[in-house]
Amino acid sequence: MMNLWLIMIKKKHLKYEALGFVEALIAIMVVGASSVILMQIAVNTMQGVIQNEKIDTMTQYALEGSEIVKEIARQEQLTGENLFPDIPGCYVPLTESGTYTFKQGLDGNILYFEADTQRSEYISNAIINDDFFRIFCFESYSVGDRYVSGNIVVGELNSDGTITKGNNVKDYSYFTVVTL
Repeated sequence: MMNLWLIMIKKKHLKYEALGFVEALIAIMVVGASSVILMQIAVNTMQGVIQNEKIDTMTQYALEGSEIVKEIARQEQLTGENLFPDIPGCYVPLTESGTYTFKQGLDGNILYFEADTQRSEYISNAIINDDFFRIFCFESYSVGDRYVSGNIVVGELNSDGTITKGNNVKDYSYFTVVTL
């Protein structure tokens, strides 16, 4: 009888050990699922940080482009030279060694793009650094040709510029008014 009682106790003990193992497996699964969720949150947060950093940089380049365009107009007023484009369209503002100008083509004239030009055509000519491009587009002169309003467009080279998703951001457009 004593042996039977010991066998029953051992079986009961094995049953509890098996339940402990199952509980441990369930706990590991819960921790694993929680880890996946926390990693996804971390990835989304990092993508948001990257997007914000790019948008901040693009804003800085757009403001800088606006100042370049305004300075070209000021230089035109001071010198009387024809520095500002007469034809509405898109142009590449530059600053080199304190000189403000629009990029010139191989023919020596200001490089010009139609407003509806394909993005790929002006990107290669408007590169600011290894990651971004910048152009200035305007449609027409206004108020007796004293003002021109337009957009400084800054975008990523490795993005199509249409949507902010993942590590890519939409092209940034900054409206500006230039006094001529």
